[in-house]
Amino acid sequence: MNRIRTTIRTGCFYLLIVLFCPSTATAADEGDTILLTAEDIRAMQALKIADVLNNVPGVKAGDSSVTIQGSYKVKVFLDSRPINDPTSSYGAVNWELVSPDDVERIEILRGKGGLRYGQDAAGGVILIYTKRIQRLTGNVKTYGGSHDTGHGQAGLQMTAGNLGIGVNGGFETTEGYTVNDDKERRQAGLKLAYSQDERKSLSFSADYLEDERGLSGLPEYPTPFSRKSTRTTGLSLQFLYDRLTGTTFFNDGRNHNTDISRRLDQTLSVSELGQDLAASMMTGNWGELNFGGGYRQGRAEGSTFDDQTEETFSVFAAQSLQWPNTPFTLSFGLRANINSAFDDALNPEIKAFYKKSYWRLTAAYNRTNNTPSFNQRYNETASTRPNPELEMETSDNYSLALFVQPRTTLSGSVSIFHNRLSNRITYVTGDGGIGRYQNFGEVTYTGGDLAVAWQPHELITIKGSYTYLEAMDEETGLYLPAKAKHQANLDIYWQPFDRFSMVAGGQYTSSVYGNQSNTKTIPEYVIGNIRAEYAFQRFSLFGEVKNVFDKTYYYADGYLAPPCTWVIGVNWRI
Repeated sequence: MNRIRTTIRTGCFYLLIVLFCPSTATAADEGDTILLTAEDIRAMQALKIADVLNNVPGVKAGDSSVTIQGSYKVKVFLDSRPINDPTSSYGAVNWELVSPDDVERIEILRGKGGLRYGQDAAGGVILIYTKRIQRLTGNVKTYGGSHDTGHGQAGLQMTAGNLGIGVNGGFETTEGYTVNDDKERRQAGLKLAYSQDERKSLSFSADYLEDERGLSGLPEYPTPFSRKSTRTTGLSLQFLYDRLTGTTFFNDGRNHNTDISRRLDQTLSVSELGQDLAASMMTGNWGELNFGGGYRQGRAEGSTFDDQTEETFSVFAAQSLQWPNTPFTLSFGLRANINSAFDDALNPEIKAFYKKSYWRLTAAYNRTNNTPSFNQRYNETASTRPNPELEMETSDNYSLALFVQPRTTLSGSVSIFHNRLSNRITYVTGDGGIGRYQNFGEVTYTGGDLAVAWQPHELITIKGSYTYLEAMDEETGLYLPAKAKHQANLDIYWQPFDRFSMVAGGQYTSSVYGNQSNTKTIPEYVIGNIRAEYAFQRFSLFGEVKNVFDKTYYYADGYLAPPCTWVIGVNWRI
């Protein structure tokens, strides 16, 4: 309780800063839900989706990872189908399936979303929607830079009456910045869409991703001979008919890990078949009822365990109540999950929303369950033993959020959260450095997020964000490893004339503990980045420099981060 009171006092202090600093919003923010539009993404000049998400308070994205408010249990959907890697042990995300140039909008649901989108959403949900196929459009983008980095991507889409077709493809290669840190990626995609009108449509998409890389290992435990190859295939069919929506999808992933120094040659294949249906109906003057259900079937095969098959059935319903002639809305709902491999679960959610012309206040509670992955339960490597007895985690999330916008040039938000995770799944290292995942204890994530922006001149915009997080093991009273207490971002957007724009920014991450006993510390760091673009007609030249001052630092998990890196490239739009 003392930590919660401290967080509330800290949040109130920063709220005063928000209210009395001139600012302008570049994204719709309601505290627990943030919307990034295509215009917002374009202004960031980000080359990858992970770079876009790192501009959102409370969100930390990596090459194939994402956390929200300290939790890695985040579900990510691309046009309504999940793109989390089914073979991963920690919910990795295949970010390479989509380019920022193709995105229409991104919705980030911080600390919620389990009611509508199911289990494994303790941290939240990220919804990515690509642009609709409307006419003959396309682009070709390529860039190269330090460490023998090369990247290329191309896309083309066109319509014929009510029918649309789009194709895309890309590659990426780099030799890396440490020993055995090279990688190659190849990606291809197809989308077919039929739209009768705004309320009736049908679309099909297919994606393929191939990734081959070396795994360098931690600096104190290098793995110069460890290699990993991944193949991922995704198919999905979506339809919209008035107030009824549905998605059928099939995701298939295969990992092959080798290490000749450890005599390791191991494969893991996981496929997931799913069906989601959702509908809505108005309930008179009171509000709207949303309801639906889903089905999941997961199959796993591997070189170290027998084949496994699991199923989940789920139904949900949520009612929103709008009090007549008042700005107050109350929504509540319940989701029931029936699992073949775990206990059945009921996940409630309740949210109170108060909206005025220039400010909005949200208070919410929800419960969700996180299921252990096939990888955590059955996969065996040279350093990890399987644990088929793993059970589900339970996460209770509480949040309070305020968004203010008294005029178009003044806005800001602050949120406070407290998440309690029971039966947490944790990797525990045993004798000889060999470990496995286990359930134990209770963990709390308590903190707050702050976002501000200021436009001192029509050519300059300054945006900043800050996240405070206390991640504690309640049984031992120790901090969780790899969870930074303080993180801050500052970006300056400058556009002196129409054709040229630049973004300069800095990131601060406080020191973190590198082990569960809190005896090892990974130092804090500050890094700077610069991005610039010059556009003329259908062409644009762009460049980016990360870690401008060549700072030596380590990620929160202890891996060595890149030195100063740069790329320069060109983008041609049809």
